Amino acid sequence: MLVDFNVKNYRSFKNEQEFSMETGKRLRKYQKSNTISAMGERTLKSVLLFGANANGKTNLIKALLMLKYLIVSPTRNELQPLSTDTFGYNKETTCFDITFIKHSNKYKYFLKYDRERVFQEKLLVNDVEIFERNEQHFDLMPSQLIPLKENIRKNQLLLYFAQQNNEKNSKEAFEWFSEDLMLVDTNKVRNDRFKLLEKEDFKQRFLNFLKAADFNIVDVEVREKKEELPNPEYIMKKINGTGSDDDIDDARTLQNISYDVYSTHKAEHGDFSVFFGNESTGTKVFMVLALYILNNTNKTLLIDGFDRSYHLELAEALLRLINNEKQTNQFVLTTHELSLMDTNLRQDQIWFAEKNRFGETELFSVFDFDDPGLKRSDFNYKKRYLEGQYGATQMVNTDLLLEVLDSNE
Repeated sequence: MLVDFNVKNYRSFKNEQEFSMETGKRLRKYQKSNTISAMGERTLKSVLLFGANANGKTNLIKALLMLKYLIVSPTRNELQPLSTDTFGYNKETTCFDITFIKHSNKYKYFLKYDRERVFQEKLLVNDVEIFERNEQHFDLMPSQLIPLKENIRKNQLLLYFAQQNNEKNSKEAFEWFSEDLMLVDTNKVRNDRFKLLEKEDFKQRFLNFLKAADFNIVDVEVREKKEELPNPEYIMKKINGTGSDDDIDDARTLQNISYDVYSTHKAEHGDFSVFFGNESTGTKVFMVLALYILNNTNKTLLIDGFDRSYHLELAEALLRLINNEKQTNQFVLTTHELSLMDTNLRQDQIWFAEKNRFGETELFSVFDFDDPGLKRSDFNYKKRYLEGQYGATQMVNTDLLLEVLDSNE
C-alpha cells in the first residue's frame, strides 16, 4: 500500500514534488468506501490525476516505475550506467523518497543517484533505520552485511544487495516493489495472470462481471503453450570450452511455458472465438481490470489513461467498483475525463499536474487549496475546473490555430 512518494529531477519534475495517498486531515466523507485503514492510519483507495496534455501526468507513473526498475533490475558490473531521465537531461542527481506499508510494517526508502553512482540510500522500517549509505561509506548496516560491504559496487543499490543476502527487512521491501507495485498495461499484459480463470468459481464471477458490463463474451479459454528455448548456461559452457556434451550437466534447452487467451463471443449465427490480442483496446482493458478487481490482493495498481478505451458510463462504473468497500487494491489513475471528478470522490482524491512557464511540473490536489469554496463537494468540481479555478487547464489559442491553417493557402 503506497503512502506517499517524493520525486526530484526526473523528467518534468525538476524541483521536489510530493504525491500522497494519505487522507486529508478531518475529512470524513466516503471514509468507509474510499479509504483503507492500516497500522492506525488511513490511505486513499484511489487517486485520479488530471491535467492538460504534456503537463506531466504520465511522468508520475513513469517515476514510480523507474524506481521499481532500479530496484528489481540491478546493474551487472561497474561499467553499466544506472538508468536516469533527468529534467532537460541535466547532469544533477535524481532523488526518490517513498513510503509504503506491507505486512503491517511501514517502510520508508530514499535513493539519491546519478548515472555513475549511488550518493545516498536509506531504508527505515517502522521508523527504525535498517541501513544508511553515503556513497561508499556505510554508516549503518545489518550485522550480517558488514563483512560483505566491500563487495557493494558504487553503481549497485544496497537494497538489492541486502535482499539478495537474505536480510529480512530488505527482502520484504524488495517484494513490495517487485510484486505489489504494478503497471496495468494491456499492451504488455502477462497472460499467465489469466490462470486465475482455471478456478471455476472465479471464472464464473469473471464472466458475470463481463456480462454485467454488456460485453458479449460467454466464455474465456486459457491455453497453455510449451516451447523449447536454448539454455544460455549450456551455450556459454560450449563456447568457453569448459565441458563436453558428456560432462555438461545443464540441459541443452529449457522449457518455457506461456499462455494464450481466447474469448468466445455470442453471435446470431453461432459463437466465435477471438484471440485476446485481437480484442478491442477497451475490451482488453476491462478484462485485465476485472482480473485485479475480482482478485483482491492489496496491490498498488498504476493505470495511465484510465478513460481512454471505453465509454464514460463504463469508466464511472469501474471507478465505483475501485472505491467499493470490499475492494482492497489501491489505484493511481491518470485521466482526461473531467466528468470523473464528480463520481463520489473526496477532495483529497482529485489531483492535478500543471507545468509552470519553465516547463516544470507541479503536483497538487483539491485538498491543498486554502479557499473552502474550492473544496466543497456539493458543487460541481468539473465546472470549477473548466472555469480555471484549479489551474492545470489546456490553454488553446484557436484563432492562432486557424491562422496557421489559413497560411497554407
